Amino acid sequence: MGIRIVVSSFAGNWREGISIQTLAFLEIDFFALAVLLLIYLNIRHSSGQYIEQKIFMILILADAIILILDMGMWLLDGKTGFLIREIYILVTAFYYVFNPLICMIWYFYVDYKIYKSANRLKRVMIPMLVPAAVNAALSLASIFSGYMFYFDAENIYYRGSLFPLMAVISLFYLVYAMILIVAKKNLLEKREFFIMLVFGIPPLVGGVVQSLVYGLSLVWICATFSALIIFINMQNNQLYTDHLTGLFNRRQLDSYLRQNSQAMEDRMLAGVMIDLNAFKQINDQYGHNIGDQALQHTAEILTKTFRERDFIARYGGDEFLVLMTVHDCKVLKAAVQRLRENVKRFNEQSETPYQISLSIGYDCRSVESEQDVNDFLKHIDQLMYEDKQRRQPA
Repeated sequence: MGIRIVVSSFAGNWREGISIQTLAFLEIDFFALAVLLLIYLNIRHSSGQYIEQKIFMILILADAIILILDMGMWLLDGKTGFLIREIYILVTAFYYVFNPLICMIWYFYVDYKIYKSANRLKRVMIPMLVPAAVNAALSLASIFSGYMFYFDAENIYYRGSLFPLMAVISLFYLVYAMILIVAKKNLLEKREFFIMLVFGIPPLVGGVVQSLVYGLSLVWICATFSALIIFINMQNNQLYTDHLTGLFNRRQLDSYLRQNSQAMEDRMLAGVMIDLNAFKQINDQYGHNIGDQALQHTAEILTKTFRERDFIARYGGDEFLVLMTVHDCKVLKAAVQRLRENVKRFNEQSETPYQISLSIGYDCRSVESEQDVNDFLKHIDQLMYEDKQRRQPA
């Protein structure tokens, strides 16, 4: 692994010191581990989506393990001494086992991020484990056979004849995840689509380069960089997204109103204020977990109903707000009608112990109107209240 320059002496039978190349990669691996530790410490107590966060934590752990194994390989290569060869063989075997595993975990993260379904994740898990299991079996068998890797008499590591198989399996998971992201981009917000697509690029490029250029160790450093991108996105989501429903929160509403104030003056603004009826009764009768579920189902119905470019937020408690720019108020009326139809369809098909019922206030503000945005929000809130009153039994 490069020209060895002795920079220190070792006790025992270690014949050579650490080369400059080895030191450089050790420093890079150590820096990547420090980044992963900081990410872990920042998200371990956060209140994001539980399954999504758990998969991401496993991804970070797997990346950390493989970086430690990579450091071990750099330290042990070409060294001799008591049990050094045996330890090096085991470290290398597990390094090969973990290579596709971290790529597989990334695929699971993508699958859950897109479909938000734990049941689907369970269904795809077994078939997706097969390539990784084949690689693990061959990697462990290489301890005796040298299929994936082997060592010469000087205890120097070499790739085996089946090394390309491990690389192909790892790339399979990364490429398949990218294909899934592109194919299902309509199920992702635009910002999340680009961030998740970008995630796979650094380890994909690093993996290809590392496979072609012997002696480089890039892929998992690149994976750490990608994990940092996802972490930053998660932090932004926690700042501007309601953690329960996944919709925007009041903070993002304020930001949206500031950034689009001029556009709202130049185009017709449409707004919908929505209240989940009988929310307190659902909480009291079935418990807060079921109440939270009712809010989540309502958010899903709203996301399904309105356009991707429309602004949908949890306004507070059991209230939601949708803001749209339209050329004709008929667009708003059609959207409200879709909303009512989707609520009806949900109640017909769902097996929940409650029915979703919404009070809705909606209107359009013309370009010529002198009403400011805050007054407009109060206006549709009053319309929603009046609709709620009409639904009350006499």
